[in-house]
Amino acid sequence: MKGLILNNIYSVQKSMNSSILLAIVAVIGLLLTKQLMLLKVAIFLPFFLIPVNAFEVLKHDAMSGWNKFERTLPVTQRNIITSKYITFLLLFGLSVIIVFIPFLIAHLFFYPTMNVLFLNFSFRGMGLILCVAAMVFPLTYKLGTEKSDSIMMTSGGISIGLFFFVSVLLQMIIGTVESFDEIFSITFLGIAILFLIVSYMLSNWVCK
Repeated sequence: MKGLILNNIYSVQKSMNSSILLAIVAVIGLLLTKQLMLLKVAIFLPFFLIPVNAFEVLKHDAMSGWNKFERTLPVTQRNIITSKYITFLLLFGLSVIIVFIPFLIAHLFFYPTMNVLFLNFSFRGMGLILCVAAMVFPLTYKLGTEKSDSIMMTSGGISIGLFFFVSVLLQMIIGTVESFDEIFSITFLGIAILFLIVSYMLSNWVCK
């Protein structure tokens, strides 16, 4: 399993490094502006720059022929799929760190940043990229990497639609309450995590 994960990371290392560097520079630069709208962008940006490299692994495997070769290795198909999801989660975790550390440093030494708005937009950014991943993996396994770009765009659009649908549905259920933003952010993240778990099961089922 460790070898599979390392191979996934090595296959997209160049683009991953570029994404990480861009995310760090962008977050720090946007933090320096102290503008509320740009701070929201700074929270979202790493989640849409770094974890997407995990989706490129599938395309790279198909182009290099690795996806055929790895089936001859002494690992199960479930191991292969699990390694792809773990790679995504590792990059997802890295995104969390890249968002959290600069905001924490800014909060400790410059101006308040670690507040309810930070938590809300962090949870929403996490939820959106988790929803995208939950659709990209099983759809790519089902439809093939040739349609990966269309799958990415479609998954992104559906994730945004789900975001607003959950918001409207929750407002209909609980109404406009003082802590609505916090309730929505936590709820959406919870739904996204559930979707990713279901996605993992679907991917294993599709590849049987």
